[in-house]
Amino acid sequence: MTTALHHAAWLVALAAMPVPALAGDKPAFELSLDIDQDGTMDRAVVIQDDGPAELYIYLGVGAEKPGPWRKPDFVRKALTEDRILDLEAKGKGSLAITSCFGCGASKSTEETLTIVYRHGQFMVGGYSRSWDWGNRTSDDTVETMLGDCDINYLTGKGTVSRDLEKGKPVKGRFKPVPLKDWSYEKRPKVCDFLAGWTND
Repeated sequence: MTTALHHAAWLVALAAMPVPALAGDKPAFELSLDIDQDGTMDRAVVIQDDGPAELYIYLGVGAEKPGPWRKPDFVRKALTEDRILDLEAKGKGSLAITSCFGCGASKSTEETLTIVYRHGQFMVGGYSRSWDWGNRTSDDTVETMLGDCDINYLTGKGTVSRDLEKGKPVKGRFKPVPLKDWSYEKRPKVCDFLAGWTND
């Protein structure tokens, strides 16, 4: 292969790599943490414009910000369609990503997805959701549903609360979900507060 062809192939390979650090005008959240708990800092980057959020995780980058050609070790496209609010490092290297729908409107929810690294893969270790949802009924009054759920996939336990009541334990056991397989359809049924609601 000629030098020119080598150069062209190298450029094509670079173009194929995700480069969230150079995402232009796309809003980005970045956080340093030791998510795999190996003693070296890693970096999580979430990018979102007007569509679904994308998560990029770089392992072993240390204190330095990864360069534009550093390929991420994990990529999760379409992580959520809700608006990202915050990234936070929690205990034992876990990463909490908080997002909202409605964001303070009369119909709004807030979710926190907790990501952990276990046995060589990224897992959903926790999921919590709160809601403040107003629905207009057939007699033209507004019925507001308030509540929250908190699921710990690592312990297998969860709680749910409705109408400002104290959280009650959820029956059954929960198992960690691989992050690559996570979607809103994997959300526990107790967190789907609109299920079965009618405006009769």
